[in-house]
Amino acid sequence: MPVQSHGEGEAEVRVLRGLRLALELSIAILVIEAVGAYFSRSLSVTVDAVHNAPDVLAFAVSWTALRATERGATQQLTFGAHRLEVFAGLLNATLVLGTGLVFGFEAATGLVHGTSFAGPVDAVWVLAVAVPTFALRTMNLALLGRVPHRTRDLNLRSVLLHLGSDVAITAAVLIAGVLLLVHLGGGSVDTLAALAISGILLYESLPLFRGGWDVLTERIPRDLSAEAIERAALAVPRVVEVHDLHVWAVCPTLVCMTAHVRVEEMSVREGMEVASTLRARMAEEFGILHSVFEVEAGPSATRSVRPAPSTPS
Repeated sequence: MPVQSHGEGEAEVRVLRGLRLALELSIAILVIEAVGAYFSRSLSVTVDAVHNAPDVLAFAVSWTALRATERGATQQLTFGAHRLEVFAGLLNATLVLGTGLVFGFEAATGLVHGTSFAGPVDAVWVLAVAVPTFALRTMNLALLGRVPHRTRDLNLRSVLLHLGSDVAITAAVLIAGVLLLVHLGGGSVDTLAALAISGILLYESLPLFRGGWDVLTERIPRDLSAEAIERAALAVPRVVEVHDLHVWAVCPTLVCMTAHVRVEEMSVREGMEVASTLRARMAEEFGILHSVFEVEAGPSATRSVRPAPSTPS
């Protein structure tokens, strides 16, 4: 099915690279943390390792979903498979939320009853895991942070949010390891760190759910304003009215809009030029890559119906 390109190709390439990098480093971190969790007997390291497992799955699903969009539009999917990216982001959020709830309950129970997760915690192993993990996650976040904001879809935003919170999580594990090494706080330090990590995971999942909800309910993107879009359209010469304005996102990198614009009396060629100017302004000022304008004639160009002549009495 032939379709015009609306600029999303570059975004897909950048996001694919980011997701692949996050996936590869997450696998490496998962191996390090799995070994460390076993030998350290640390609940905080275990929470981080288990939370990294669904991360790997979610990143893989996100990457696969984005690869599916490369097929482009079909007769059945006229916008392509972009919406799969949103479902992948929601899956990611669900896995993060579930991990936070399960281990948050485990940590809270341990604090209330004063029980240990799996015996005495080995602080050396905690630090042996936390130091390389912190370095890898910081490097990954720095590299992905270079991707321009406008090219970030819901998947990459979720990855960036993940990595930002993962750096904070690793910092909590590092602090717990140092305190355990110098014998400050006792065994409760590790449980408190695990509880803090669970809280970070719960907080992390909320904006991911909100982003998916906004797309699926076709809400106008939160960084856009219908009023600002209307003012920009009215600023185009010879446009006198804008109505039936609709703005929504197929996925966060593909924002679409339709609108009816009433113009002064002009030729069809001039009307096409006005529509072209409107599309260019929407792309430049708001990043709206797919805009459609229906140009309507002004009052002076409309056909009027003359009243029937009155019958003389």
